[in-house]
Order: sequence, then C-alpha cells, then structure tokens
Amino acid sequence: MTFKQAITLRNIMIILCICMAGLLISKALRIEDKLRMVQEAERLYAAGDLIAAERLYRQAADNFSIHYKEEEIAGRLTELAPITAIRSGLDTLVRTSADQLVTKDFSGFMESYAALLSLKSKYFISGGPYESFYRQLSEESGISMQLTSGFRQFKDQFLAELAAGGGDDTGETYKWNLLLIPDAYYGGQEAKDELLAAGFKSHDVARLKVLAAAGSFQPMLDSALSMAQAYSSHSYTAPWVQEQAEESARLILDKDLDGENVSAFAGHAVVYRNYAASAGLDAGSSKVLASIERSTSKLLSSAARLVRGGQYAEAIQLYSSLTPLQDTSAGIAAAQLAWNTAEPVRLLPGGSEEGKYVLVTSVSGQYGAKIVVAGVDTSGRLYYADLQEDGITSTRTGDVIPDFGRLSGISFDDRLAAVAEVPVVVAQGSRDDGRTDFTAYQIKPEGISVLFTFAGDSYELQAEDASILVANADTGDGVSGETGVYTLGEGSYQFAGIRQVMTEPPLISAFDLELYPYETIKLGMEIYIDNSGRSVGFAEGRYFALQGATDSFTGSAVVKGQYQGGNDYIGTEAGEQYVPVFVVDSLESLSSSGAETGTDPNMDSGQSISPDAGADLNPASDDTGDGTNSNTGLE
Repeated sequence: MTFKQAITLRNIMIILCICMAGLLISKALRIEDKLRMVQEAERLYAAGDLIAAERLYRQAADNFSIHYKEEEIAGRLTELAPITAIRSGLDTLVRTSADQLVTKDFSGFMESYAALLSLKSKYFISGGPYESFYRQLSEESGISMQLTSGFRQFKDQFLAELAAGGGDDTGETYKWNLLLIPDAYYGGQEAKDELLAAGFKSHDVARLKVLAAAGSFQPMLDSALSMAQAYSSHSYTAPWVQEQAEESARLILDKDLDGENVSAFAGHAVVYRNYAASAGLDAGSSKVLASIERSTSKLLSSAARLVRGGQYAEAIQLYSSLTPLQDTSAGIAAAQLAWNTAEPVRLLPGGSEEGKYVLVTSVSGQYGAKIVVAGVDTSGRLYYADLQEDGITSTRTGDVIPDFGRLSGISFDDRLAAVAEVPVVVAQGSRDDGRTDFTAYQIKPEGISVLFTFAGDSYELQAEDASILVANADTGDGVSGETGVYTLGEGSYQFAGIRQVMTEPPLISAFDLELYPYETIKLGMEIYIDNSGRSVGFAEGRYFALQGATDSFTGSAVVKGQYQGGNDYIGTEAGEQYVPVFVVDSLESLSSSGAETGTDPNMDSGQSISPDAGADLNPASDDTGDGTNSNTGLE
C-alpha cells in the first residue's frame, strides 16, 4: 500500500480520534490533580501546615485544566504570600549562589549573601509570624550549608593566593575579600583576626623584603605607604608594615654608610623623609628618621675635619653628596675658600688642571681682596685673579710674555702697586749677558697693561719722585755698569737717561802714583813748606811737589788730586830733588792741632824742614806693584 493509498478520510478520522482521546485523558488527569491538590491544600491549611498548603495552592493555581475554586485559591495565595516570597527568595539564592561558586564570582556571592540577610531581616524576626516558616524553608533550601561551603571555598582560595603572592602586585584584592567574609565563617572574630593577621603579615613582609633585596628603595617605601593607606581605608591595623619598612630602610641606609656611599645614603634618606612625612611619622616615632639625623650630623662633622686637614676635594665632594639632605652651600663655600687660600692657582682659569701654570705668585689680604694670584701658563700668557670679601672671583687675561721660556719668576710689587694704585706683577727673566729682564704689568679693572720693561741687575723705586733706578741697565749703548733712570709718564715708565754717579777716588800707595796719570786719587802724606815757600809732600820715602789747593797747610793730611805727568825741583835736607808734581784738589787734615808753621825754631834758618823719616802715611806697596788698597796707613 502506498502512502497515497493510506491517506484516506477514514484513516485520517481514526488518527484524529486517537489524538483526541489522548488529550481528553491528559486533561482528565490534570483535572483530577487539581481537584486533589485543592482538597489537600484545604486540609493542610486547616491543619496549620501553611508551608505545604502554600505549595499546593500555588501548584493548583498553575493548573489551568479546569476553573475550580479560583477565587478561593487566589485568596489563600494572597494570605500566604510571605511564605511564597520566602520560598522564592531562598530558591533564587540557592541557584544564583551555586552558579557564583562555579564561576568564582566572589562579588556576586557577597551580593547573594547580602540578599539573604535582607530576606532574613524581613521575615526571620524573633517572635514574628514568619519566624518558624523562614527557619523551615531555609533548612529545606540548604542555603546555609551552601553559603558555609562557599565562604570556606573562597577563604581557602584567597589565603592560598595571598600566600603564593598571586593576583595583583599587592594582593590587596584577596585581603579585602577575606575581610568581607563574615566572622562566623572563620569560627569567630578572634579566630578571624588571628588567621588574617598571620596571612597578611606573611604576604606584606615578604613583598617588602623582596623589594628591599632588589635595591628598590623607593618602590619598597611606596608599597609600604600604599599598604598602610589601604589598611587604614579598610579600618584595619597592620603594625608590621611600618616595622618592616623601618627594618628594610635601616639595612639599606646602613649598607650605604658602611660602603661609604654618601650619595646613595643621601638619596635614600631623602626618599625616607618624604615617606615619613606622607605616613605622618617624626623622629620620635621613627627610629630611622632619628638615625638619619645623627648620621647626617656626623658626616657634616667629617667634612669639616677634612677641610681642616687640607683634604678640600674630599670635603667638597662630601658636602655636595649631602646637599639633597640639607643646604650645604655654606660648607662648600668655606671649603672652596680654604682650598683657594691654600692653592691660589685654583682661582686662575683652568687652575685646577695639573701642570697648566708654570709660574704662580699670590698674596693674601692686600689690594682690597682676600686673595690675589697671578700665573703664567705653558703658552707664556699672563693671567690674574682675585677673590673678593663677598666671595666673588674676577679674572684678567694678559698677553704672552716676551721670551717666556727664559722666565725665572713672577711676583707682586707692593711699592709699584702704591704708585700705580692697582696690583702690579713683575716678571723676571734671564739674559745671555748676565742681566735680568724686568717686565711689570699693572692689573687694571679693564685689563692688563705693561707698566715698564727694561733689563739690568736690579731696580729701585725712588720714593721722592717715583722714578726707577736700574743698576747695570741695558741702555742700548753697549756700556756696562751704567745706572738707568726711568720716569713715569702717560701710564708707563720710559727711559729718561743715565745717572751720573760720583765715585770716591782710591787711596793708593805713594809708589803707585805714576800708575794713575790724570786720574783722581788720594795720598796720605806729611806736608811742609820748603825754603822756597813751596808746599812739599812726603810719603813712604818719596817727595812730591804740591800745587793747587794746599792753602799753605802743613802737617799730616790725606790729599786728593791728580798726577798729570809733570816733575819739578824742590828743596830737601839732601838738597834739591827732581820729584813728581801732584796737583791738589782738596786735602783733609789728620793733625790734632791744626796747621803748623813748618819751621823748627831749634834749626838754623838756612836748613830745610822735612818730616820725620819714620812717618808712613800711605799703604805699603807689595812686591808686584799692585795698587790694591790693603791698608790706608791712616788711623
């Protein structure tokens, strides 16, 4: 039989009848169920079992197979609505909390817990009409056991994650979740506090130690501050955070000091001070702050000792390293001043470079400055610097000194400075002819200029007219021994001429007279007047015819004059003699009683008067005839 043959009206009617019979049977069964549920609900209601009655009334209301006592059912459900609400709320919480446990949704789980508390606060009132209903429905739902199991699950999870250091970098999410779990699920407040304190401390201390061990000083303190603030915002006290922060900070700071790494110590100390200020700590509540103050004071004292010991660079380095902690500018300035005083070359440009200056001179407390210094660098250029009382340093740059390779020294000349009214630096250099080159530079505010330049053995400033006399001056005429005169005009000294020096003539022996023709010399002699009325000198056994400024003097005298090559006759005891003529310029009497007459009254008038042959008024001549005045013979 084909499908087309099977589809007949008769067959279709048979199928429809069968379906209708099934539906009628189902409806009849549902009608029977509703009638039975309503009857049972009425019995339970009458018996006072309202929870069971509410369930049957609700099931009957959901059965639409027949309209049967609908108003009565609705009335009963309205009356029993609180039970319906309790049942519905608990059933919903059981389902949602189960899902939240599967997905580990702690926030949602806490919302479910809060909803349960709200439901409980509404219906589970001691002595209230629904207290017993709530207790029974709660037990039937198993919500309490599910919450207990759920909180235990979350507690174990969070503690494990916290111990493992998982989650975010501070573990705070786990901490606050653990704090949210009610005390009852820990076994009471005391048990909760003990368990969480141990877990929190272990986590926090381990994290701070890890950061400290890595040298992450700032992150370690930032983490400690963040922890403390987070605990405070959750009204939780965690003293171990500050304790560990102090311990880790102390270890790092001590390591800095033990390693003499003052810069690191200062940097860490500043970071800790900032942390302490943010955390509301002071030296009284923080041992580390007190230790920082003590260590800083000791380091400053060490810097001062270094200055006193002449270790200026080390002192300045130490002061500079401590600058982040406090203002050390005064200490640095004092160290620099002491260093500049001890080594004035440092005031000059590039003076701290080893070997930059080949010649240096300095003075202190003059020219209105604390220190003035001048130096010649390796290129021969002159530099000047001064340090004023207010600590300001000024410098000048001069020209390259001529023949600087032969310089022997430089110095400040106070007498020239008084004339120029500015500091004066004198440079001295050697010459092949044995003289010294002198070049003076006057240090003016606008620059360095030459005050004088000349060559000689030495120079002397004349107080009366500020002129300069240069001994053995090189005046360009090739003559040695001349004294050059230099006068000041238009800001510098110029050559003014040769000084004529009057020298005292030598006192010679009578036997050496002919060795000094036409030269002014001195002779010691005895003078008398011969029979012809002429002045005659006698010395060392020799006679001399005296001419010139004798003024008829007789007696012992030192005579100054010249032998001009002439000879003449004079009268002596031995008769006339032909003797040298000595032209007298002046004489100095050696007689104690003044002039003598030259005539002995006991002698005949025809006899010539001559001095005692034993008289010796001149130096004895040696065997070589040398004219050295080894003995004047005049005492």
